[in-house]
Amino acid sequence: MATKTEVETRFGDLEMLVVRAPFDQDLAALQRKKATLATAQQVAQARIVAGPEHNVSQHGSWVAENFVYFPNGEVVVTSAEHSPILKYAFEATAAHRSGEEFYISEEEAASLEKLAKSGEVYTLKQPKYFISIKNFAKDGLARFVFGDTTADYANFLQEAGVKEVPVWLADSGLAKERKVPFARALWLHYVGGMSGLGGNYRFPNSVNRARGVRKASTTQKSVDAANAYKLIAQKYERNSSDNLQEVMEKYSQIKGWAKA
Repeated sequence: MATKTEVETRFGDLEMLVVRAPFDQDLAALQRKKATLATAQQVAQARIVAGPEHNVSQHGSWVAENFVYFPNGEVVVTSAEHSPILKYAFEATAAHRSGEEFYISEEEAASLEKLAKSGEVYTLKQPKYFISIKNFAKDGLARFVFGDTTADYANFLQEAGVKEVPVWLADSGLAKERKVPFARALWLHYVGGMSGLGGNYRFPNSVNRARGVRKASTTQKSVDAANAYKLIAQKYERNSSDNLQEVMEKYSQIKGWAKA
């Protein structure tokens, strides 16, 4: 039976798909739909546009970033580009399914250590913590994960009642005990769960949610643009398209549509 993949929402010139299956099957299903696993930043962008009551905000999902745990206690956060799990999704899923960690190779570990020195991956400075929503836009980890959407996402979370965003990590002693670095995917929690950054989960034996992104069709983009204008106009009680331009650029990221 084919894995069911649905379009969940649209934002900018992208549409977000959601699929529920074991992780390796999630990626295969998204690939068949010409979609890639969403980054945390892309999920944040979709949430800002769709609002806190939408499914994309009400449910967490796997995203493309990884947490990598080293025997010396260091924890490195990778982007999608440097994700060990995305490179070896089948192996990672199989390892977790059997109750084991997904250990990365010496070459992969050396590469990540080199990238850490150049700032292309992020090294956590402390083991476990909460990021105050007031400091979220300036926090190093938040900025690495959410990029130039960080400040807008902080405002979105604050309006949704989130006061701090938790960061959950695996037991710091696991990598030291096994003497080999291992990776776990980032689970981005739902807004009601404070949009926590979960680096402590293995892939479950049962199904779980993943989100992917792909380019939206031209026809759908024009429909979404009109709907976005209507919703934002109602929210901000503005009638002038000139006034709406700033809001559209900031919250909907469909500047091109607004000019069309």
